[in-house]
This record gives sequence, structure tokens and C-alpha cells, in this order.
Amino acid sequence: MSGLFDGLDRLDVDGHARRWSAPDVMRTDGAVSEWIGAAQLFAARVQQDPAKLTGEQWRAIAEAWPLLLLAAAERATGAQHDEWLLRDLWLRASLLKELKEAGAAPDVPLLDPGPVLDRALDAMPMAPDTAAALAPRWRELDREQVLSLRMVRRLLGPARAVAPLLGDHPRRGEFEAWDRIADGLP
Repeated sequence: MSGLFDGLDRLDVDGHARRWSAPDVMRTDGAVSEWIGAAQLFAARVQQDPAKLTGEQWRAIAEAWPLLLLAAAERATGAQHDEWLLRDLWLRASLLKELKEAGAAPDVPLLDPGPVLDRALDAMPMAPDTAAALAPRWRELDREQVLSLRMVRRLLGPARAVAPLLGDHPRRGEFEAWDRIADGLP
């Protein structure tokens, strides 16, 4: 799709949703920096004033953001050390927090806190007891182990942000085990 990354800074949220919903998006190549820029600008537009977005806009965003833009970015560039997953989790967590504070609650799957927790826990590179044992001596570990511990910390960020919204989520106990060790991670 020629020009897909052109003029992203001039698009409003509707323009981003239309652009990233185009049929050719999944076949587009691009550099990692182009996809990161696209994701950052789309997220920025959505975060400008999410409480004022309509149901129709939320449905378009819910399709364009995870199903097309992030999926196309991962297809074109690879997982990039879970870059696309983390961007998705952080956008969802920040929107949930902001909309809760504004008293708005659009009924769209993108704004369900459960998948934020589930996807973060599913991506954990090790078990909580392993992380708890390794964290205090992280300076002695090899590079891969330290990077794994740091990934745990990065994944816990959005999960911790939505924790107050989870109620009696089935994986709450699993999250609490991770949460207890979070402050000791490098």
C-alpha cells in the first residue's frame, strides 16, 4: 500500500481507523521505525480524549488497532521482543484508567481489563517462583536471564494498572503471586 506511512501526523482518530482498516494493510511491508511511528500516532490520537469517542468510533478503533495495525506490524517486522504486545497492553491499560476516571464505560472488547491480565500472564517468560529466586541476585545472572526478568517487569506494568478493575478474575491469584515480587525485579 503505497504511502501508508505518509501524513500520519495529520490524521485524526477517524483517519487513523480508516487507514489501518484498509484491505491492503496486512500485505504492507515497512521498517520497524515506520510501524512504531504509526502505532504511536494512532495511540496518541485515541488517548487525546477517549471519553468523547462514540460507539462507532470505538468499534472502528477496536478493529483497526489490534487486528490490523499491530498484526500487520508484527507480520512485517516480527515480534520485536514483544514490542507490539506491550504497546497493545499499555494502550488498553491507559484507556481503561482514563475512562474509569472520566466515568465512561464503552462496551467494546478493546476495553475489557481481563485480556490485559491474561495476555500479560501468558507472555511471562518464567514462573513466578523462578523469578523470585533469580531477582535478588540479578547482577550475577547471564544476559538472557536478566532480560527475562526485565520482561516480567514490563509485562507486569499494564497488568498492575488494570488490577483494580479485575474484580474476581479467575487468574487473580496468579497475578498476585507476580505482584508480590514485582518491586524486587531489575
